[in-house]
Amino acid sequence: MPNTTRSLQNLQVYQLALRCSVEVYDLAQQFPEGEDRYLVRRMLATSRAVRAQIAIAWGQRRKGEVLLRQLIAAQSAAAEMQTWIEAAICLGYISPASGQDLYDRYRYLDTVLDQLMETAAVGATQLENSVEVTLPATA
Repeated sequence: MPNTTRSLQNLQVYQLALRCSVEVYDLAQQFPEGEDRYLVRRMLATSRAVRAQIAIAWGQRRKGEVLLRQLIAAQSAAAEMQTWIEAAICLGYISPASGQDLYDRYRYLDTVLDQLMETAAVGATQLENSVEVTLPATA
C-alpha cells in the first residue's frame, strides 16, 4: 500500500508553503515604514494564497478536476510570489542572499506542485474507474 498522508499538516508541500509564508511575513516586518506598502500587501497575500490553495486542494482531493484546478492556482501563486521577491530584491528591501533562498524555495514549490498535478491527472483518470485519489506523503 502506498504511503499516504492523512492530514494536511503532514503534507510536506503544505509545510514548505507554511514556512515560506512565515518567512515572508518576517521579512515584510523589516521593510522600511512608509515605503511601497502595496508590495508588502501583495507579498503577504500571495504567500498566504499558495498555502490556502494547497489546503483547498487537500480538501478537494477526491474530486479530481477540482483538485487539479486548486493545484494550478497554488502553482500560479507560487510563480507570482517569485516576481514579488524579485521586486523586493531590486528595491533593496530583501538582501540578494535571503531573496535568492526564498525565491529558490518558491521555485521548488512550483516543481513539487507540478509533480502533484501530474499525480492528480493520473488520479482523476483512475477516479473515473472508481479508485480513490490521495496525495502522496512525499508531496
